[in-house]
Amino acid sequence: MVAYDIQEGKMTLSHFRPTMQQPQSAVDYIRTNLEVFAKDIHPIDHIELHKQTGEMVYSTLVNKTLMAHRLPNYLHNTAAQLELEKASSQAKDNRIKSLEEIIIELGHDPNDPKGIQALMKKKDEDIAALRRQIKLPPTLHPQTANVAQQKEEQDVVALLMTLHKRLIETEGALEA
Repeated sequence: MVAYDIQEGKMTLSHFRPTMQQPQSAVDYIRTNLEVFAKDIHPIDHIELHKQTGEMVYSTLVNKTLMAHRLPNYLHNTAAQLELEKASSQAKDNRIKSLEEIIIELGHDPNDPKGIQALMKKKDEDIAALRRQIKLPPTLHPQTANVAQQKEEQDVVALLMTLHKRLIETEGALEA
């Protein structure tokens, strides 16, 4: 870690060395400081240090900004997934209740044709409901959403390039 003290005109280099194999807190490190006067450091090295520090700060800001930009998409996808899970759970609860009602209404006799027919009818209804559910659009995984968004952006750029080429061709035809 490097710190530049403008008031005193010196640069303090700190090296942290762990005192144990797997340090858990700041107490588990030994700090060694090395102080160098700024006048002893070449100006090119000053510039390089500031450049590297700026790049590190910029990289951190870019990463945080990208994460903040992607967060609403992640939240939207998670909310959609939760809604589908909730609907699925509610459908399962409704199915269990209807099966319990059939069993209570007709009794639990495996040889009873009315009970078997009611259960078969309920099974057919469940299969039809599952077939309808298959036609629902799948929820998007956050990475899939990012890939889809990048593909959409590429398609938009390609469309803009095609329109630009057509515009140039039309202008050329009008000038001729």
